[in-house]
Amino acid sequence: MALVKDNQATKLVLFVETGTAGDGGPLTKQYSFSTVNPAITDADLYDICGKLATLQTHDLVKISRVDSANLVDEV
Repeated sequence: MALVKDNQATKLVLFVETGTAGDGGPLTKQYSFSTVNPAITDADLYDICGKLATLQTHDLVKISRVDSANLVDEV
């Protein structure tokens, strides 16, 4: 039994703080980019996020990388 990852996809999610809620907690908004090359390294993706953050008027508070794939049994 040989398992192979098939249809691998990567999504980038940037979270920015847009203000303060009535209870004093932060209000955040997220921006998702779903067509990210799965072969990109974490360091390169982080550098790109830093550049994208400079285009925002709000402060970047979190970066998420979401990888997904199907596991296929090649017999």
